Amino acid sequence: MTEVSSACDPGKTAVPAEEQAVSSKAWAILWAMGFGALIAQMFSTVIGPALPTIKEDLGLSLSTQTWTITSYSLAFGTALVAGGRLGDLIGELKMIVIGYAIFLGGLVVAAMAASGGMLVAGRTIQGIGIGISAPATLSIVVNSFPLFKRGFAVGIWGVAHGFGLLIGPIFAGYMLELLNWRWIFWLAVPLTVAVIIVTLAATRGYKSVLASGNYDIPGLIIGGLGITLVTYGLQNSSQGWDLPGTWATLIAGVLLLALFAEVEMRVASPLVDFSLWRERLFSGGFFAESAVGFVYIPMLTFVGSLYFIEVLGLSPVKASWMIVITTATCMVLEPPAGRWVDRIGPGIPITVSLIMQAVALFWIGFTFTENTTLAQMIIPLALMGAGVGMSLPACNIAGMSAVDAERAGMGSGLMQMTFNIPAALGVAVVTSIIGTLAASRVRGAVEGQFEQHAVDYVAAVQAGDKTTADQIVASLPPEAAQVLQDAAVAATAAGIDTGMIVLGFVALAGGIMAWFVIGRRRTPDHIEVTQAAAL
Repeated sequence: MTEVSSACDPGKTAVPAEEQAVSSKAWAILWAMGFGALIAQMFSTVIGPALPTIKEDLGLSLSTQTWTITSYSLAFGTALVAGGRLGDLIGELKMIVIGYAIFLGGLVVAAMAASGGMLVAGRTIQGIGIGISAPATLSIVVNSFPLFKRGFAVGIWGVAHGFGLLIGPIFAGYMLELLNWRWIFWLAVPLTVAVIIVTLAATRGYKSVLASGNYDIPGLIIGGLGITLVTYGLQNSSQGWDLPGTWATLIAGVLLLALFAEVEMRVASPLVDFSLWRERLFSGGFFAESAVGFVYIPMLTFVGSLYFIEVLGLSPVKASWMIVITTATCMVLEPPAGRWVDRIGPGIPITVSLIMQAVALFWIGFTFTENTTLAQMIIPLALMGAGVGMSLPACNIAGMSAVDAERAGMGSGLMQMTFNIPAALGVAVVTSIIGTLAASRVRGAVEGQFEQHAVDYVAAVQAGDKTTADQIVASLPPEAAQVLQDAAVAATAAGIDTGMIVLGFVALAGGIMAWFVIGRRRTPDHIEVTQAAAL
């Protein structure tokens, strides 16, 4: 057997030459999984630009508008773990086909929606479909590639995710301009059919490693309800942490998740095997990805929209192109970051990347004001994208390399869930910070006879009631109105800055934790690539 030397150390024996070439079948599987991921993520973000038009067409209330987004995330988060374990039992390919078939049904319901409730139902069905299929796409990629190429493959899979998120709003904008909002969903139907066909064609000969045991129905009900209640409570926290819909659902959800953990440790075939966290690679990757989700999505949400549009006064189009600095940098760096993980293991890349994110967030928090120029933003925005792009392949490889083939779907579902649920928590925390600071600072800036006007104005803005906010401003003398609006902008900027600093500390803590948990550990090839002969 001929061996080749390592690229980074010519004197060191590396992977046998016969194993250096990855088969064309494995690459075909990667592109098929990437295509499916792109379509899934693309149609998770199309709803945002279309909401104003849909609101006018269907007469949606503000609450219903919010639910068109929230229902998708709730269904998606709950379905991830459920689909991951089911894929281990019946096979990943079946889960992909079933999941995209369900997604297709949700698209049709949304396209034909005659009311807000029907649209929310369609979005819920879409979330379930993507949620149960998503773990299978990652586990197939991991199972199809040998260890020395696995990081790069996961990086390519991550690029497809990022590109889908990027082009979704652009696609929606063109559909709204050329046709109408319903065609956003109608045109997704043939694309979804194409995903199913391409997946089946690319994976001919692929054999799943099936787990033994039965499906944990009680665990699914208890855990699914717990995740749903926690996610709902976090989403509802934007309305106030003191509301029953926030704290009561959070407490109920946490209690159900505690019961879920107790149940899972007693059943023979658990939905979630808690022994996974005994593996340092899995626990390190899991909690590091939680930190990434906690900081990345709030940064995109509040800097990419609220800061750019509300504080700097940029148009939505210009704001979208500014945040591309972050998202595009993230996409471009994922494949080379995967190669870096292949060479040195995940510990150093995770630690370095989270420290990069912390530096970027501190930079934003301490320097961004209502007078910051676009040129001054480029470096911290790009640094944030680079940090996230480096961290995601490393976290996924760390987690998935510690999971055997029979639990690959379970591990994949957990790794994807640990990004999405903390993201909701991060958004809720920053929302609470901004709301608290905005209320206090605006009241302090507008004193005397107009102080109540300031209180009412802040409440209207936070509730999304632009009509009432405009009426309050119009009722004030011009000088007082200007003071109120300037104070609101400055308070919003200060709230965002404080939120980014808090996120920076979370990212820094995540990087330190990753180093102590993972360190220089390499990723052992636990996952049996049983498809090697067929591929």
